[in-house]
Amino acid sequence: MNWDLIIFYYLAIVMIFSSVFAIFSRHPVYTVLLVLVMIIHQAFLLLTLGAEFLTVVQIIVYAGAILVLFLFVVYLINLRKETKKSVFIRTVSLIGIVFLLLGGLLIKNLLILLSLKPSFKAYLPFTIEEKSNVWWIANYLFKNYLLQFEIIGVVLLVAILGAVFLIRKVKIVEQK
Repeated sequence: MNWDLIIFYYLAIVMIFSSVFAIFSRHPVYTVLLVLVMIIHQAFLLLTLGAEFLTVVQIIVYAGAILVLFLFVVYLINLRKETKKSVFIRTVSLIGIVFLLLGGLLIKNLLILLSLKPSFKAYLPFTIEEKSNVWWIANYLFKNYLLQFEIIGVVLLVAILGAVFLIRKVKIVEQK
């Protein structure tokens, strides 16, 4: 068995288990942390396929922005019941140890992964030797899906304007 398969099986098994544990977890904070583990392992799986741009986007957008939003939602719900339990501290320390072990394994496998040349790549309908991944992705998206990008831009603009309007309306009511 070569290193590519070992790394793939490690990433796949951790992604499956963290997803299943996130589904059946009763604590919302643990669920967010398990989803974070799954997203990071998925990003490294994309790295093994030679998709560096998608790896960076996966980590920045999902692990950064979306999970921060999830944590804000978790803290907005009633979290005081969970913190009153004395079991909470023991569970957090146990989960911290497990995350440190998994993080160590991830770093070790990442170092092994970076020292190897990938023997398999994702199938692409073009050759990437002449241009970078980012150029091909941008070229494909803006040639085939330009209308969808424009629609998404307008929808996001309307959402931002609506949020500003609602906040401004609340401030006016508070001043009265």
